[in-house]
Amino acid sequence: QEEEPLSKPAALGHFWRLWLYKWRLGLYTVLLLVSSVGNTVYFKRMTSAMPNYGWYLTQLSSMIFVPCFAACAGTGIVQQVDYQLVYTFAMMGLFDSLSGTFMVLGGVHTSGTMQVLLGQAVIPITMALSSLLIGKRYHVLQYLGAAIIVMGIVIAKARLGFDLSDDTARQDAKGQNLPLFNAIFCLALLPSALSTVFKEIAFRGFDGDLNANVLQFWVSCFQVAGNFAAMPVYSLQVLGPQQVPLAEMGSIVRGGSRCLFMSEDQVISNCGLPDQKPCDDCHEAFWPVLLYLAFNLALNFSTVLMIKNGSAALTFLVSALRVPLSSLAFSSELVMGHEAVSPSFGDLLSLAVILTGLCTYRFGAQ
Repeated sequence: QEEEPLSKPAALGHFWRLWLYKWRLGLYTVLLLVSSVGNTVYFKRMTSAMPNYGWYLTQLSSMIFVPCFAACAGTGIVQQVDYQLVYTFAMMGLFDSLSGTFMVLGGVHTSGTMQVLLGQAVIPITMALSSLLIGKRYHVLQYLGAAIIVMGIVIAKARLGFDLSDDTARQDAKGQNLPLFNAIFCLALLPSALSTVFKEIAFRGFDGDLNANVLQFWVSCFQVAGNFAAMPVYSLQVLGPQQVPLAEMGSIVRGGSRCLFMSEDQVISNCGLPDQKPCDDCHEAFWPVLLYLAFNLALNFSTVLMIKNGSAALTFLVSALRVPLSSLAFSSELVMGHEAVSPSFGDLLSLAVILTGLCTYRFGAQ
């Protein structure tokens, strides 16, 4: 039996609802892409402007989310949770705090382009943890894509030893990409991937529609607590000049606040040389930190909107476009100022390999 055609007013209403849905979805996609690239770029600018205040920056960027997500979640923050769910949220917060700690510490001496390239390793790490912890299975093309991504990262690291033709460039590259701090930055990917897996466990195990804002509120609360627990990490001797004894953490909060809000340099002597702390650049700190917090908040909200209204294909599109756009942004003097670095042939080759891996992974996910 054929369906009766819609009346003209009903057809017009259907057209406008469809048009509004597509327009809104396109807006969410653009918002996610812009906030993702901005978050990546201004994270590097923030850590470059305030390299000596890692714990302060980590705690500041965590605490700002608590009231924001509380306002969005409303009464759901107590109505939708039970003991088991709170425990899962606590694990997510712990992993996110560790990820933020390692990312801020490692990001000081990891160039922006290298951060983009190394960050793609979260895909194979998440795959491995999902298979191990929840028994998730993947298509052979997804495994191949993950292997290609790893190969692109290996190329990115290997090219540092071959792209540099003079001593000045070599010294600059060593300052931007110290192997120890590159490794610390990579350590952030493991707890980040674990947090992603626990989020999937939470959504699978919840009987009903779990409000994403409720999840992010509780995770933010536990992340703030986790940042306090992670304070001893900053006192490790392996960090060299970046080490901060626990007894001096209070001065880090005071110094960071004066640097951020009053543009007063705190570290101005015995700094700047290879075996010393970086010198403060507080007169350029406020706007990079403010823009990072704004982009980071927009990224969290746009991610929630995409989860509710988007699709896996659009999320992949954003992930794929973020890689070359972030690299272009890091090479732009308009965006990065004096920190802009033109991409080398090795950078472009690594980007091409990683994008190939992302596409292969996506085809396997269909």
